[in-house]
Amino acid sequence: MPQNSNSSDLDPALRAWLSPFVGEVSLVRSLVGGITGQMLQVRRADGRGDVVVRRWSGDGSWQHDMVRREAAGLDALADAGLPIPSLLAADPEGAASGLPTTLTRFLPGQVELAPFDLRAWVRRLAAMLARIHAVPPPVLGPCELWASSELSWLEQGGDPGLARTARELAARPADPARAVLSHGDYQHFNVLWQGGSISAVVDWPTVGLADRGLDVGHCRLNLAVLFSADAAMWFLDDYEELAGVRVDPACDLQRLLNFGPNWPEFIPLQVAGRAPVDGPGMAGRVRETITRTLRRAD
Repeated sequence: MPQNSNSSDLDPALRAWLSPFVGEVSLVRSLVGGITGQMLQVRRADGRGDVVVRRWSGDGSWQHDMVRREAAGLDALADAGLPIPSLLAADPEGAASGLPTTLTRFLPGQVELAPFDLRAWVRRLAAMLARIHAVPPPVLGPCELWASSELSWLEQGGDPGLARTARELAARPADPARAVLSHGDYQHFNVLWQGGSISAVVDWPTVGLADRGLDVGHCRLNLAVLFSADAAMWFLDDYEELAGVRVDPACDLQRLLNFGPNWPEFIPLQVAGRAPVDGPGMAGRVRETITRTLRRAD
């Protein structure tokens, strides 16, 4: 459960930095599920609406870059008509707030990790991603590409050629002309729901331009990890139907291959008790997704 406190629990540097933007604070609530830093919901005493503070740990200049990227992305998308947070302030180096920090408006909704109708839920996820990708690309840099992990987990499934075939297809370069606005970390942990509909897409420090397969593959990987290969394949089918575009299987596979042995360790931290987690079955579900994806790409 989120932990409530008051402004006295904010460290002095953060409280001083927040003051011009939020004034007096009546409530501070820790938000669950984040693994890259601290997420706080802060309530203004004057009733002007809640805000969200995201503080990174400060371990490395890459975190400063993530704050800059998110700030630039949210600024560029302010008038795009997407259900995303609006940026109020950013302190990339943490010079004033003590740590790399962003301040955004709070958006209502909650993460849904145990949907009543998984099939319909997956289709709504695909529809929102198609909507994001349809936004005319703003002036942003490319999304960061993540190197594939070692693939011993994939080679243990009884098909020694599977990893080789997947890696060969994933190595095919993307066409830069096909780049679209990409969230960079689109998946169910970063989508909020209200009344069975998506109310917001949050967590934009990886925003940039990329082939649409980057977001599609990343979401499919997370669906396979937490749910099933069926859910991952539904998402691909739904996305292609709703976007009216075939996804490049190379870019899709690049993200599927990012699964690694540490996923059963950190996924439960993100889930935070909100749904069952089958850690030992993750690799098998991702392997099945890759097998079915390669078969579909033939």
